[in-house]
Amino acid sequence: MRATIKMIAEKAGVSIGTVDRVLHDRPYVKAEVRERVLRVMEELDYRPNHMASALATSGTPRRFAVVQPTWDGYVGRAISLGIYRFREERRDYNLHIAVEEYPLGDTEACLAILDRLAAEGVDGVALCASDTEAARKKLQELAERHIPVVTFNSDITGAQRLCYVGEDAHRAGRIAGEIASKFCRPGDRMLLVYAGPEYVSHKARVDGFTERLEELGFSESDFRVAITRNDYDLTLAAVSRALEEEPELKLVYMANLSVPACVVAVRRGGKEGQVRVLAHDGSPEIRAFLQTGQVDFSIDQNLTYQSYQALSVLFQMVLEHKPPEQEFFYPASPILNAETI
Repeated sequence: MRATIKMIAEKAGVSIGTVDRVLHDRPYVKAEVRERVLRVMEELDYRPNHMASALATSGTPRRFAVVQPTWDGYVGRAISLGIYRFREERRDYNLHIAVEEYPLGDTEACLAILDRLAAEGVDGVALCASDTEAARKKLQELAERHIPVVTFNSDITGAQRLCYVGEDAHRAGRIAGEIASKFCRPGDRMLLVYAGPEYVSHKARVDGFTERLEELGFSESDFRVAITRNDYDLTLAAVSRALEEEPELKLVYMANLSVPACVVAVRRGGKEGQVRVLAHDGSPEIRAFLQTGQVDFSIDQNLTYQSYQALSVLFQMVLEHKPPEQEFFYPASPILNAETI
């Protein structure tokens, strides 16, 4: 089997981008690293892919688009870092990466962007969108126009897409359920907060959470559910109301992004140290909450990997005509607490 840049990177213990810089004799590679990569190339009898080299220097640009909600703060920065890393590693390939944003939850605006990109002749799309019938139909239209789509961060079930890159949300929810079982007993009341059923990843977290707890003897009646659309004010109101109406509430499971609102509600309700809080992600804000004990545990996901891998799959499909080897690309779901961050 012909050696690939990925094989060289793995054997040499470096990134694909480092191998690419060595291959094209670019700067910013330490001498010992360059020597190690060259040695591995020789050991594997590496032969450069001349087709890829020709594509890299040709005058034919390839245009990819990342279509995503407007994310503030940590999520936006982490996703942007993945796009930046992809650009850096493929900067010799005459690629143009457009980042197109729409208001969170505005499916019509998202679909309008996809229509415009299709009319402009985009070569591939990395898409984060709500799971709606309209989105499924739009992906079918793009497939009929031979425009490949990779969904990331939030999948669209049953849609015509190459693959999905993102958290295994159902498993992450089960992990949260296992943790919750250490704080609560069957019959204890818990509040589950998520964005809404159209946010596939958030709903999958809740489904995994309740599934695991029901396996452990808990029942559906133990769970109070609040849908807050990732909105700070809605979350603050929902958590505050639950704490007031149910003084015996034991735990709040935050399956969406509005963790700061939950922390404020618990503090204002005088329940710090009494009501446990489980969350997701590893933003600086959540890490600070873990250190102060305002959040007990959080299940992280690699957001940077998601945008990077989605674009990488499109690159391989469009430029190298290699379909993805799997339908789902899941990063790890590490458990964070005050001692692990």
